[in-house]
Formats: sequence, C-alpha cells, structure tokens
Amino acid sequence: MGKETDKIKSILAKHFPGLKADKDFKITSDATPNYNCIAWAYQVDGRWMQPPNGVPYLDGVTYWPEGATESMDIQSLVEAFRTKGYEICDNECIEKGYMKVALYWNPDDNKWTHAARQHRDGTWTSKMGSMNDIQHGPPKVLESVAYGKVFCIMKRKVDF
Repeated sequence: MGKETDKIKSILAKHFPGLKADKDFKITSDATPNYNCIAWAYQVDGRWMQPPNGVPYLDGVTYWPEGATESMDIQSLVEAFRTKGYEICDNECIEKGYMKVALYWNPDDNKWTHAARQHRDGTWTSKMGSMNDIQHGPPKVLESVAYGKVFCIMKRKVDF
C-alpha cells in the first residue's frame, strides 16, 4: 500500500464525505477485484457474491446462498444474510457474542448497494468495490450518493 494510501484515502473521502472526519478510517488491504463488499461482509473468500441473474462480473464466477431469492432487491440481500443466521436488530452497537452487518440500499429503486461488517472492537470493515478493504466508524459514514442509506443492521450469534 505505502505511498498510495493517502491518494486512495483522498479518492474514497471524495465519494464518501462521512469518511473525512472519521477517526477510524484507514486502508486495510491492497485492491483486488476477486471479491466484493457483499462477500466480504458475508465472509465468503475469493468470490464475487451476487445472484446469478445479477450484473455479470469478471469471469462470471459468483456465489449466492441457496434459499435466498435471486434478485438485486434489498429484501433478497436480507434473505441471503438470514441463510447464515443473521436477523434484523435495532442498533449497530457492539454486543458480546454477536457479529453484526449493515446492509445499504438505494431507496429510489429498492436495490441493495453495499454491506459492511463489524469488527470485534466495534469498528466496521468494508470492501470498496474492486478497490481496497477499509476500516471505518459507524455504518452511516458510508451513506452517500454511491451507496445510498443504511437499510438495516443484522446480527448473528458467534462463538469467539
């Protein structure tokens, strides 16, 4: 990452204004097109996660969980995370024994746009398209023209 880190942070802050004042914002990986934000939040390694009838990407190798409706509609993304044991909850606060994700959508067309996952320390992590992974503060810092708004927070029980 090195010298490019400041440049990448500047580009991201331009598109996601909430990152400018975010004390938790940092670049945490090199850029890669091998997975997207949904896969990163869902913890699927090395695959682009989207329904098979979604927008084609790279070599077309994608993952979508069995039992979730194959659609770009926000409810389909909620269903996808439910297949892994997530349920909608009422806040983004860290809870011992739970992993949380934030799902984003565009309210104008009801399509999902992004997902972020909470770290054990309460910060959040996101994969920025085919760019880098980042650490950031509360999910609302990524609300923008590009990602729309947070639709919901979901949580699942974990043992760690």
